[in-house]
Amino acid sequence: MPPLWVLAIASLAASFLLAWGWLGWALHRGHVDHPGERRLHHVPTPRGGGIGIALVLLVASAWLDEGRAAFALGLALCAGAGLADDLRPLPPALKLLLQVAGGLCLAWAFPLLPELLGRPLGMAAAAFFVVGLVNVWNFLDGSNGMAATQAILAALGLALLAPSAPGLAWLAVAVAAACLGFLPLNFPRARLFLGDVGSHALGYAVAALGLVAASRLDAGQAWLLLLPPSVMLIDAGLTLLARVRRRQVLWQAHREHLYQRAVARGWSHAGVCALYAAWTVAACALALAVAGLAPPWPLAACALAYVAGMIVHAALGRRWPRPGKSLESAG
Repeated sequence: MPPLWVLAIASLAASFLLAWGWLGWALHRGHVDHPGERRLHHVPTPRGGGIGIALVLLVASAWLDEGRAAFALGLALCAGAGLADDLRPLPPALKLLLQVAGGLCLAWAFPLLPELLGRPLGMAAAAFFVVGLVNVWNFLDGSNGMAATQAILAALGLALLAPSAPGLAWLAVAVAAACLGFLPLNFPRARLFLGDVGSHALGYAVAALGLVAASRLDAGQAWLLLLPPSVMLIDAGLTLLARVRRRQVLWQAHREHLYQRAVARGWSHAGVCALYAAWTVAACALALAVAGLAPPWPLAACALAYVAGMIVHAALGRRWPRPGKSLESAG
């Protein structure tokens, strides 16, 4: 296994070069997102640039200490579903089916808390966790730099929570370096979008890091795994609940997430990205601060963060109200 610094440089360079090559190809073939009332960008922009991240993670999985085949197959299914959708939209049911299949691959190798839940229920919980984060990263990939910076911070935070877990640091470094390789093309000005292939790969990788870390923590400490991705889960979860309450079509694009409303109300993409990053840094710091404490402190810290996040979300939601007219038809 090469040193981590070699992995970092190789992952960063490969991600950048693959994304740069994809940029020209996507422009030539017309695989672009056009501006519209459901989007925050104002010029046609190629999508699918996260294919470099997905391929870097696929190659890096060869050096994982355990679960490498399960990780690689699950990543191929989830990222492959995203790539297919970037090239030609998939039916939502088929896309979800491929995500579930990918989640089950990873869940087979890393069931969630099997000593507490039992293996079948632990696998179901792990698969739900994977599919959830894949979609959360997809939902919040709508502002320059957001999905990539959140993946960097969440990956490093999860790796620090379980430093003894085999392969965790390796995978976290690969995720962070691959994202850094992509960011120059996406932040602060977006010349290329991650696309579903990129957001699916990042959500899957963060979920994998969480499950690997969970395999090295006891049940009382496992709550801390929800802190690094907390800002993504809070924004996505509260927005989804609000849309369910209004009976809107859940899988259609919209501009109702808090970060989208902030940009629509005049905040810069960089400012919104920094605001969300600050929360994630604080959440990771809180997780590390209570990591050595006995229950119920990890659960209490997690609950405190989520309650605070919901209060902040509600307060900022009044400052940045959603569009007065829904952009979707009723479901």
